[in-house]
Amino acid sequence: MEINNLFKAFFIIFFVGTNFIYADDEVDEIVVISSKYPVPLNEVVGSVSSISLDDMETRMVSDLSDLLDKTIGVSVSRSNTSGRSYNEGITIRGLGGKRVNILIDGVRVADAYSGYGRDVVEVDLLKRVEILKGPSSALYGSDGLAGAVSYITKDPSDLAELGENYFSINASYDEDAEQSKVGFLAARTGETLESLLQVTSRERSELELHDDSTLALDPFDGDQLSVLAKFKLSLSESIDLSITLDSQEFEGDYVLGSQTGMSYFPAVVNTSAVLGMDDGNRDRGTLALDFSNKNSFFDNGSIKFFTQETDQRQITTYSKQSFGGMGPPTPLSEYKDYQFNQSIDGLTMDFFKTISGADVVHNLVYGMEIENIDVERPRIRYETNLMTGAQNTFLGGEFYPNKTIPDTEIERQSFFFNNRMDLNESTSIVFGARYDSYELTPKPDALYTINEPANNNLLYIDDNELSVKLGFIHEFEEGLSLFGQYAEGFRAPDFQSANLSFTNLAYYYSVKVSPGLEPEESEGFELGLRGSTEKSSWSIAIYDNNYEKFIDTYMSGMVMGMMVFEYGNLDEVDITGLEAELKTDISDNLQASLAFNMTTGDQNGEELLSVDPDEALIGLSWSSSNRKLNISGYANIVGGSPDHLAPSCGRSGCVPALELSGLITYDLYASYEINDNLKARLAVRNLSDESYWNWSSVKGKSSNDANLDLFMEPGRNISMGLKYEF
Repeated sequence: MEINNLFKAFFIIFFVGTNFIYADDEVDEIVVISSKYPVPLNEVVGSVSSISLDDMETRMVSDLSDLLDKTIGVSVSRSNTSGRSYNEGITIRGLGGKRVNILIDGVRVADAYSGYGRDVVEVDLLKRVEILKGPSSALYGSDGLAGAVSYITKDPSDLAELGENYFSINASYDEDAEQSKVGFLAARTGETLESLLQVTSRERSELELHDDSTLALDPFDGDQLSVLAKFKLSLSESIDLSITLDSQEFEGDYVLGSQTGMSYFPAVVNTSAVLGMDDGNRDRGTLALDFSNKNSFFDNGSIKFFTQETDQRQITTYSKQSFGGMGPPTPLSEYKDYQFNQSIDGLTMDFFKTISGADVVHNLVYGMEIENIDVERPRIRYETNLMTGAQNTFLGGEFYPNKTIPDTEIERQSFFFNNRMDLNESTSIVFGARYDSYELTPKPDALYTINEPANNNLLYIDDNELSVKLGFIHEFEEGLSLFGQYAEGFRAPDFQSANLSFTNLAYYYSVKVSPGLEPEESEGFELGLRGSTEKSSWSIAIYDNNYEKFIDTYMSGMVMGMMVFEYGNLDEVDITGLEAELKTDISDNLQASLAFNMTTGDQNGEELLSVDPDEALIGLSWSSSNRKLNISGYANIVGGSPDHLAPSCGRSGCVPALELSGLITYDLYASYEINDNLKARLAVRNLSDESYWNWSSVKGKSSNDANLDLFMEPGRNISMGLKYEF
């Protein structure tokens, strides 16, 4: 059957399926991300998706891509930089990268150096993930143009009953990257003290691509250790003190064969061997005071102090031979050490208050956030002549050591207010506003100025932004409601777009600072219907998101024959779409889910390539009568990519742009409770062994790209695991 026909059939099934949905009760799912306080999912204004611990365990989630691959309207792209393959970032409804806010326990997740990607949080530590689709700056500030993703880690009370202990050991193996993982979890809930300790260790190699791939990723051998510790002390009946410690260490070795071979500019050199040695750590600490004391200003609240340190390092060594003159080649050894260091310190204060008037109930949340960020990105590189021992620090047209970005301090202060006004039993209005102050201060030193263009004034930013959100929800009858919202987002220029600056004398180009760089902005409109019965729930929403002042690089001129590039506010983007979901219990043992997303977008009047193709997800889940055996399966139906794309043209001519046809993939998951303590799990991904690429990973590439197969997805692969609880 054609993919388009499948979408039509799915559309009919969805609306036929909703004909029996009119009213009754269901167990409410609670989410926090939409309002900063708990709201039943069927009462949320706007589109929110959630991923539960049970879902993560059932699907044997091991990384960011696994985590989000069953969330409609959300995708994760894979990239490859200098032989290092990684999950690049999250896209929500056609827009991603740094335009999506990522939080862990309410704290902004650290940035990452190129080659590390966004897998900076161990998924085994999580009990829940919530995704807010659409502009989110009215709640979470800068970077919230496209949406927000909230990671929520496990708490002791999630696992252990009062006065009891909980222990578990789990082990798993993923075939696609030959990944083995072992974890230990302990928790106790006492009268005054709760505690949790989780340790996860994993080892993995490079991703094994589909057998049809003509290329293979460079060999990789890495390991990671993650530790989460939580302590919660009840100081009184109304005051709790919590401490969270979260540490993650990573290291990996590469054999970068893809980087070997002959090069002819700026000199004739043969690179015979390249090795990569990467390591990094992310350490987070939080001290939180939670209290309840009903008074005129708040019913309860929370004050949280946090700190986060991220240090990443990429070391690459080259064995080379330089050819010049009439003599034999000169043996050379090259060493690169590129580092990224970031520290984040801050304070958040949240207060909650319910005010019941004669006709209106106000559910208030308000507070402030203060965040201080320091960033360093030094680069060390030198070449050693193995015959003479002489060292050369002018390589590739640049002097080393250097910094292409000056050390930078970023300060954020914000005040926010959100009010959900229940006008009556059937109608609520939501209003939210957030004021953000953003200050970016570069601190140049000799390593930055060594390659800086002459007369290049650094960009100092001292700016502020007000973001608002306005929405409503109206219940026509029990189980059937209409919702709509307007929401704003913005992204302040980051340390790279603000002050990336250097001159390359070999390739004769420079990057200079752009004065007057402004924050990116977005406006989102959404209107939807939502319904539920005792056994079913559904929602359908249309959305229109407008983005302005996109920051991107452009060639701004020529100076003495040298091309000059800089960042500027260049693009305007409009994204519209339709998204729908249906979940129903067919019987006591069988459940079904249907979801689809259709999105279109244009960038300065041309088709936006970052928008994912139309997608439908059909799921079935069966449980045995004793609930010991659970089997679930998904069919992921993806439409074709944009077609009739303009060719890519250069000095050697024009090449057709890459276009992908539609496809269907299948995944199967099973779990079996062997006894009260032991559970086994199995996952089979890409069951039909489909050979394919994800559009988010290859968009914008040419059809004859020599490295295209490096982005192919794995073929049929199996994951298996055991979990023992006692």
